Amino acid sequence: MEFDLIEDVFYVSIFRPKGTGDGIFVLHTKHGMYHWVNTLEGVRRLWKDYGFEALDSVNVVNLRKVCFVDPVMYKVYFEDGSSTTVSRGRMELVDHLPKKTVR
Repeated sequence: MEFDLIEDVFYVSIFRPKGTGDGIFVLHTKHGMYHWVNTLEGVRRLWKDYGFEALDSVNVVNLRKVCFVDPVMYKVYFEDGSSTTVSRGRMELVDHLPKKTVR
């Protein structure tokens, strides 16, 4: 949902999930409440049930959208041809996905 922050936001509050020190902005708008996740760790925690995993220190990936894994280059690829990295220590998270070496 897109909205004009100046015109549509009533106020912003902080949500702190139990057991974490993370603070997540909550935008209260005329369209409802929206959680503004501003860290990869926040995305990983909040979207884990939707198939997202941290595959590297620089990404959180929707595993349901991965088309294949290149186990030689340590990358995952998506339907539009884009890719992102997988750390060696997290390759087990994508072991169940189709493999293909890209040259």
